[in-house]
Amino acid sequence: MKRILFVAMMMMAVSASVSAPAWADQASAIAAVRQQPRVVDVSADSQGNMYVLVKAENLTWPQYAAFMCKVVAPHQARIFRVRVVELTKAVRTLPEAKWDRLGEASCGR
Repeated sequence: MKRILFVAMMMMAVSASVSAPAWADQASAIAAVRQQPRVVDVSADSQGNMYVLVKAENLTWPQYAAFMCKVVAPHQARIFRVRVVELTKAVRTLPEAKWDRLGEASCGR
């Protein structure tokens, strides 16, 4: 029984150390995106989607989303898709995946 508990504790310690850098990378990527022009707020989910909230302007939003992928890339965060959402369309009572998007881009590796 003690062996089983020891193995379980070791597995939890290893899994905690493996996932910690991923969250730190995601936090630094979010901070980098927040510093970009036109960005009001940023969030990311556990599936690798990043939601960038902006004020509506006349821009090519898919290109802006692709630019956000380039901002995120050096941080090696688990961000696979960037979705640009107008601030007024982000209904906090709905899941983020249901928000209307101005543009989106796949952050291929």
